[in-house]
Amino acid sequence: MDFKGYHFTPRLWPTVMTIPIVIILVMLGNWQMRRLDWKLGIIHRIESRYSQPAVNLPRNLKNPDTWNYRHVTVTGRFLYTREMPLYSIGPDGGPGYDLYTPLLIQGGKYLIVNRGWVPEKLKEQVSRPGTISSGQVKIGGVLRKSRQRQRFGPENDPEHNLWYYGDLSAMARAQDLADIYPMFLDADKSRAGDKYPVGGRTRIKIVNNHLDYALTWYGLAIVMLVIYLVFNTRKLDSAAKSD
Repeated sequence: MDFKGYHFTPRLWPTVMTIPIVIILVMLGNWQMRRLDWKLGIIHRIESRYSQPAVNLPRNLKNPDTWNYRHVTVTGRFLYTREMPLYSIGPDGGPGYDLYTPLLIQGGKYLIVNRGWVPEKLKEQVSRPGTISSGQVKIGGVLRKSRQRQRFGPENDPEHNLWYYGDLSAMARAQDLADIYPMFLDADKSRAGDKYPVGGRTRIKIVNNHLDYALTWYGLAIVMLVIYLVFNTRKLDSAAKSD
């Protein structure tokens, strides 16, 4: 095949090697595009739920998935002696703890509430008496499902009340809470001007790099084809042209 002074002659082994590699790269790009559709669907569901107005905490929750990221309000009494500090990074990027505390609600159930974040120096309750209140409280927040340990992340140590991820069932067992609500509640940020704990710990920004990955795979497939064409194309000499 001649192209204005150049001749394309496909060679066996470069062809045998290039074709499957290009096919695999294109398949990987297609897979990332399907992942993109899946991730966009998740983001849409989360943003739709998060934008809905707050409602009273439902008494009987059969499917936690449908309530994840929903705003609710609830009244109850905190059991501060059973507080569980969970190691986390604060709004300013510093180390500290989210204060997971059981809330005794109507019907004798316990709802574990992430009341908010405090810096490391305020981990112990004696160092922050202003974060303790008595009697009934009404709070608003966002319902969240139980978490799983991140890959390579540390394990929880319930025996020493050291927590690194929100494992609902493990926290309930550690504090001997029999009738537990099936979701956490991330309390809203306080409007009373209290500095700590810092509420509003729910993050709805989800990383979505699937389009970048897809373009990378497709780009590599194009590069492979260009290399293949260049490698198998030769310039015709003058004698060949005259013939």
